[in-house]
Amino acid sequence: MSKVHWAKQAESGSYLGIRTLLWFYRFGGKWLLQVVLVPVLLYFVCINQRARQASRQFLQRVHATAAEHSSFRSEPGLWQIFLHFYSFAYEALAKIDGWLGRIGPERLNTIGNITFDDIVRQQKGGVLIGSHLGNVELSRAMASRKYSTRIHVLVFTRHAVAFNKALQQTNHMVETNMVQVDTITPALAIQMREWIDNNEFIVIVGDRMSVSTPEQAIWCDFLGHPAPFAIGPWVLASVLECPVYLLFCLRQGDHYALTLQHFSDQIVLPRKQRQQALQQYVSAYAAVLQGFALLYPYQWFNFFDFWHLPEAGKDK
Repeated sequence: MSKVHWAKQAESGSYLGIRTLLWFYRFGGKWLLQVVLVPVLLYFVCINQRARQASRQFLQRVHATAAEHSSFRSEPGLWQIFLHFYSFAYEALAKIDGWLGRIGPERLNTIGNITFDDIVRQQKGGVLIGSHLGNVELSRAMASRKYSTRIHVLVFTRHAVAFNKALQQTNHMVETNMVQVDTITPALAIQMREWIDNNEFIVIVGDRMSVSTPEQAIWCDFLGHPAPFAIGPWVLASVLECPVYLLFCLRQGDHYALTLQHFSDQIVLPRKQRQQALQQYVSAYAAVLQGFALLYPYQWFNFFDFWHLPEAGKDK
């Protein structure tokens, strides 16, 4: 499988195409859009070989790791790959519903060892480390309606320009507090420290390699194979000297489970044991991510070869 960096993969679908699908949704409702999506997704499954292979690889490794507890009766094939793509499209629609206010708080179940109410009451900013498992954007949309506390999201949006443009047209608040980054500059680091000092929160994903330095990775076991994880979120959290929480928003039927886990009061990276400390933190994150991936395999939205280091030239 090609080792193209995830950020260099072209976005699937033009702005016009996405707006057309939203038109179907607006005037025909969810049922009509779901019907229209079937041929569209079949087309993408057929032409996007890289994403199709990545889906197959991930689903098969979930099946092998879960063994007798697997949610699949047999080794996943084309039908399961299609359902994987369909789940991705469904959650893209849920993002729009979230910003339009169509998903109410009654459909959100909060679980985990801490709630957002708890961390807001602490009056201390922090870092929320998410992933591309589930729908973190939906949780941000719902939180923006309930809390006045600012939540800043560090994103790399160039690979999804069309969808983000369409999403922003549904609600101007989408772009508020979104910070597009390629690298963490000193100026941005100072700005983020001010956010934390003002009891605000920063969201960053921990399952995507750095855009500028993909070779800076920590290798951890993930679904039975070594996988590279970025060090950036953990280094950033150590510099900000603030509490760290893990964030997941996962669909359960017609509802969503918002999971917040207190991860650490502070990420500490001693100079002499920096690598060992990073290994410990990242391994703990990878273990939690794997646990949820086994439970919700169709909500894994990394459609690239997750187990290879992009542009490294050598498989681990």
